[in-house]
Amino acid sequence: MAPNEVQIHRLAQDVGHACGMDITCTKDCQVLSDQLRTFDNRYPVSVSTLRRFFGLVANQGKFSKTTLNTLARFCGYMSFDGWALQEKASAPSARTALTPRATMHYPVQAKPDEVMKDEMRRFLKDHADPEHFRLNAKQFNAFKDSWFELYRRGTFNMKLWGEVKTLPHIHRFVVEQFTPLDFMSSFGHHMMEEYLAMAETREQKLFGRGVIASGMVARGKPWAQIVPYLSRLEELSPSHHPLVQARQLGIALLMHSEMDTPQEEKERVRKLCLRGLQEDVQIWPQWSHQSCHFAFNLADWATLAKDLEIVQVCKENIERFRSTQDLYCRDERIDAILDIRLMWLAMLLGDFASAKQYFHALEWNSFHTMETRALNIWVQAARAYFVPEESELAVAEFYHAGMLTGYKGFVKRISMDLMGPIYAGNA
Repeated sequence: MAPNEVQIHRLAQDVGHACGMDITCTKDCQVLSDQLRTFDNRYPVSVSTLRRFFGLVANQGKFSKTTLNTLARFCGYMSFDGWALQEKASAPSARTALTPRATMHYPVQAKPDEVMKDEMRRFLKDHADPEHFRLNAKQFNAFKDSWFELYRRGTFNMKLWGEVKTLPHIHRFVVEQFTPLDFMSSFGHHMMEEYLAMAETREQKLFGRGVIASGMVARGKPWAQIVPYLSRLEELSPSHHPLVQARQLGIALLMHSEMDTPQEEKERVRKLCLRGLQEDVQIWPQWSHQSCHFAFNLADWATLAKDLEIVQVCKENIERFRSTQDLYCRDERIDAILDIRLMWLAMLLGDFASAKQYFHALEWNSFHTMETRALNIWVQAARAYFVPEESELAVAEFYHAGMLTGYKGFVKRISMDLMGPIYAGNA
């Protein structure tokens, strides 16, 4: 049975109570949408749906049962029907005490912080011996989901991190496998500096410096502060992961495009980029079957640098990899990021029809990785162009993603250097 207007109004009151604020504007809906994704990212609710639900815009239709269930669970009930039964049994004046969420059964995304911290401590205890630190796929995925959730909630616990650091093998594992790419304006920078201080091999040092440098570029720091973290690669190393080398070269490529640097050094970096793209299978045979790691990381830097030759070869590399990829072994998260990369590569090359197809194929509302918020800056900028009727909201979400990450350097480059000429060409 469809809810009536009174029930919608009362559920809206309960949702406002649960999130701790009255929902009175689009920005409130953006914040609530983020909270709902944090609560359970399996059932996101879009900002546009929330605007309709809270009466900020005209409601042209009914709300899905999925949306109603999600909002009811956020308020502490098993489903909308459970909420409706409780609501019917209670007088309106008595509807102030909500069922405490701590008494419910939780998926990973909904576990209380203390439960997750206890689970993390058990993990540290169980895997304290570096000689026996071997995770099977099930253990890795469980740990990954829990670590993702700690990042996503924004409640990263420094005391717990201190316990992780007492075990160097787990400390290194966490930073390398779950790099805090969305959080380099907060705890992520300090985390990577700690990692760099403990780095033993050249590859570890390249990795640590590259991530720190990328965070500084994203935050809009001056190149004079970034350059000390860049390593001059004389040649591509088969023994170092291609992604690590691509990040260093990509940042250098962007630097040379924005600064007055020697032309021969710029061309040297470009030649290494092109060689890595064209010969990745020969240089890194042990990694090339997994993903197009070099192009995966270089593509966004080439886009920011607006180097059309490298943009074209990045596009060809990714498409070549996909043409040989086993469909049954594809990772949805990596696929989505590759689609975002290809969308922007196509836009830079003027192929807006293909770019639009990539945009509409994205299932963005159910997507999450270590760089979801940073990627959202790219997605919302494209949405403002490809969905004109949603451009105002997309621009608001674009700047909101920039505010959440603190990545004003990305915001400036994408909005002015990339989207500015594109919009000008469309005028």
